[in-house]
Amino acid sequence: MIKWLPYNKESFQKAELENKPIFLHIFAKWSSYCKKIKEDFFDDPEIGEIINENFIPILVNRDERPDIDSIYQKASYIIGQGSGWPLNLFLNTEGKPFAGITYKMNEGKDYFKTMIDKAIELYKTNYEKVLSRSQVIIDAIKPVEVVPSEIREELLQNPEEDIVKEIDFEYGGFKKTPKFPPFAHIDLLLWKYWIRPKPWVLNAIEKTLKGMIYGGLYDNIEGGFHRYCIDNAWMIPHFEKLAVDNAWHIINFLDAYIILKDPFYREIAIETIDYIRKNLFSEEGFFCPSQFADSFYYTWEENELQEISPMTIALVDGKSMVDGRFILIGRDRQLIKQLRDKFLLKRKQKSYPEIDKTLYSYVNGICAEAFIKAWRVIKDKDLLNKAIMAIDKTLSYLFAGENFYRTKENSPALIDDYAYIISALISAYEVSGEQKYIDKAVNLMDLALENLWDGENGGFYESPEAILSIKQKNIHDTPYPSSNSIMIINLLKLYAITGSERFINLSSVALKAFSNLSSAYLSPYYVKALLSYFDLLTLNLYTSIDSSIGKAAIHQITPFTVIAHRTIEGEYIIPSVGTKMFDPIKTPEDLSKFLRL
Repeated sequence: MIKWLPYNKESFQKAELENKPIFLHIFAKWSSYCKKIKEDFFDDPEIGEIINENFIPILVNRDERPDIDSIYQKASYIIGQGSGWPLNLFLNTEGKPFAGITYKMNEGKDYFKTMIDKAIELYKTNYEKVLSRSQVIIDAIKPVEVVPSEIREELLQNPEEDIVKEIDFEYGGFKKTPKFPPFAHIDLLLWKYWIRPKPWVLNAIEKTLKGMIYGGLYDNIEGGFHRYCIDNAWMIPHFEKLAVDNAWHIINFLDAYIILKDPFYREIAIETIDYIRKNLFSEEGFFCPSQFADSFYYTWEENELQEISPMTIALVDGKSMVDGRFILIGRDRQLIKQLRDKFLLKRKQKSYPEIDKTLYSYVNGICAEAFIKAWRVIKDKDLLNKAIMAIDKTLSYLFAGENFYRTKENSPALIDDYAYIISALISAYEVSGEQKYIDKAVNLMDLALENLWDGENGGFYESPEAILSIKQKNIHDTPYPSSNSIMIINLLKLYAITGSERFINLSSVALKAFSNLSSAYLSPYYVKALLSYFDLLTLNLYTSIDSSIGKAAIHQITPFTVIAHRTIEGEYIIPSVGTKMFDPIKTPEDLSKFLRL
């Protein structure tokens, strides 16, 4: 058994004391490849003995430490072995990588041993080369310092055009593979289409959203989306289901329903919500992060399909297969609905894929956000109850005094933890009017500013600590919306609600910090933040949320809008943008007209 150690200074001190290189293994719980490498190699006594005797073995869970993972993924790419999980690198005693092993399922134990032996020999016989090579790798991954500039309003001029030209108009998504859902891009395209409808923008949106459903990315039997596809037609997915991905899908599909009025998008959002409710909402009252990949569970033998119905021939494609088994594709939704009970009965005969039941701040933030939005659209009160329960449970366990944690003590919160939880707290305040949620949002924003803010150039670092003397600060959406962009929007909403000038000033500094790095294609959520900076609409409620106009404000969703609860003086709303105040609105009908709904 390998004697894994955590990634910390004590482990590096041990490596230096014993003059041993480090064997770094970064894994994802939900990855079938990570499970397989453990079974094939790490559980092998001979390989375990070799690693224990010749290395300091360090184990990192990428969900717990994406900041560490990000640095070493870049190093792996420079070394020439690509990126992804499992990630295996050889490090010197300072933690700097000099070589790695690409996991190949078709290569056996001898291959793995040979690569380990080569790393041992290199370290023992040519240590100077190890040092120089590792430094070259580190120098290559150090971010280039970008000087802040003035806000570039030109980014708001037809940003959808920069996105649309990269769209794959045959299958949707972008033209490159592997094909990930473009959450931030769809978000911006939808709201730009709402502002000014353009047929090619609509085509890009519909090709992408429907392409994912009609292919194999979406589980048309039990609901929920797999993580990504390895082909350009959305036919062959990696089968893990992540809560964060599914929360963003819910948000995208609900927005599509709001703007395009097509009930198809509402139906997919509800199916995805139901998948999360049934599978990823724990008995303890929080959202679980993932369901593990299991290709056998999600695929079918031909005889299994025939037993269900001869009509299943319409639901498979020779191009959509794994290990000789068919992946169900969603091109005939009516037939799937007709046969769904039979498919479910067959699936129950298989082992159900395992669920990771770890409590994470970022997971519960984005899932609560999605469920609150779903309640506003669908009006199922259970969704709001689950969202509030998850927020309260997460904060009761992971927010103690002046400490906010990602998943457990000694795991300080990262930028996505702050971004998602603060956003969820603001949403909880908007729909409830309860001041405690905005107070907690402000407290967490203050902590984020204390622990992550770049006091010299502005913007938030990914982590409170440097990894290999590198502090990362990102604005690109890859594939999730950038946490920095979300934090800018959080600052703008906090300003609108509290009136505190420091929040608008900080948002301006952050926008300037990333101005030279941003583009509509690479950073669409930054463009959304920029649009919010200039055009955020505040609905100032001088009424109860139980009044007809109060309910209308909650259940009528438009872009770049925040609800602020003021002293109840009657039954009216005063909209505002910046310092500009509009006439009071007293009826739901007048509010709909004002919001162009």
